[in-house]
Amino acid sequence: MSCNQARTQKPTARTGTSQTDGRRPQTLALRGFNRPNGPRIMFLNGRGRGSGVQTMSTHAAATIDAVEAGGTPRRLELSGAGLLSAAMAGAGLLAYAFHILAARTLTTSDYGQVAALWAALFIGVVVLFRPLEQTTARAVADRLTRGEEAATVLRSIAIVYVSVLVALGVAAAFAWGTLTDRLFLGSDFLTAMLVAGIAGYGLQYVARGILGGLRWFRGLSGIHLGDGAIRLLVALPLLTFASKDVAAAALAAAGIGGAVVPLWQGRAQIAALRKGADDEKFQLREALRFAGPASVIAGSDQLLVNGAPLLVIGAGGGDASKAAAVVFAATMLVRVPVFLFSGVAGSILPNLTRLNASADHRRFATTVVRVCLVFAAATVAIVAAAALFGPEGMRLLYGADYTAPASDLALLGIGAGCYLACATMSQALLALARGLQAAAAWTVSAALFVGVYAVVQGADLRRISLAIAVAMVVNTVLLAGVFARRTRSF
Repeated sequence: MSCNQARTQKPTARTGTSQTDGRRPQTLALRGFNRPNGPRIMFLNGRGRGSGVQTMSTHAAATIDAVEAGGTPRRLELSGAGLLSAAMAGAGLLAYAFHILAARTLTTSDYGQVAALWAALFIGVVVLFRPLEQTTARAVADRLTRGEEAATVLRSIAIVYVSVLVALGVAAAFAWGTLTDRLFLGSDFLTAMLVAGIAGYGLQYVARGILGGLRWFRGLSGIHLGDGAIRLLVALPLLTFASKDVAAAALAAAGIGGAVVPLWQGRAQIAALRKGADDEKFQLREALRFAGPASVIAGSDQLLVNGAPLLVIGAGGGDASKAAAVVFAATMLVRVPVFLFSGVAGSILPNLTRLNASADHRRFATTVVRVCLVFAAATVAIVAAAALFGPEGMRLLYGADYTAPASDLALLGIGAGCYLACATMSQALLALARGLQAAAAWTVSAALFVGVYAVVQGADLRRISLAIAVAMVVNTVLLAGVFARRTRSF
């Protein structure tokens, strides 16, 4: 049945039910309507999609079948979370193996340069390309749920990706000398690896968005594991040839290398995105409208997650690189448990987008609240583990030069646990197209992080740990308030 034919159908209400008033999208079965024979259809509001009836996706239709058969959908929508969590745990182990290898084979000063490259690389990548990942994942999941084609999403994202690469090349040419002298102490090779790594990871992040939107979490897990495996393999020569250039090359190679195999394996699913209703094509302006707030969130996120070594190096001092190495090692150590739970955050945007598109608001809110409660309990465990085992873990994994007080590691644990809840609530607000409010909360948090670090006196690690803890607690409170106000109308 075509969309035009579908619009002529007049579904009748079952006894004891009322028809939808069109104020929000409603699936027929969930609202008590009889469905005519043929393709599944759903009522949509005027939220940029027009009014009337459109073809429903196979996945959404399957949900209706379960309801009509007397079954109930799962209370929480966390499809792929377990698989992604396992993949992220493996990727985390590979990342830590890389850092331990680099820290053990390089001098503290050289490892500080590798830490600076890592921080600059992922700040640049996440700020420039995570918004594209999230835009792609949300748009693809939304359009597939509504039975629409998604090939126009990929075309729009490709235009943005190429434009960002051109801008990156121009900016790198102008800032090359400053980056080389101030960040990498005169190493042109590290600057080149920074630019190459950002470009490669940009492609990987777009691939993540495509596979996430398809909800093909096995392929998405392959990207994460491939990334970590390639980085460690390229870094293995450090065992015989201790050079920061080898570590830098490993960081750059992991970007594009991790995405190649999953993209090839998923080529059939990606090609199928051309199928579906094409009455309303995805427009480039839609991508830019969503990506704007997402860019602000990503920038603030990465300042808090990876910006600590850059702040220490930026403050100067004769031992800035060594201090940055210790700070980076401590923040990485405390983030070990985060990898176990980050699969939930990685799968939640496409899952919540699908629930929002099918107006399953109760499951939407329940999923977010339950996940955040789990993360609250995880925060307590992270803080306790960091305080009890963190100091010895630093010396054991990184060497005798890497020491950290238990109190500082506990503060970093608070920040790490709160980050999990903040990431979850941010994905929920993005799924609800409330990115501006989320961006405002993250901006306040990032500014608070820099402000606390500037005001507090003492050792660099103490200043960083306190600043991260304060900023993330405030961010959690702000995002929880925004989410509560938005979901009160559900």
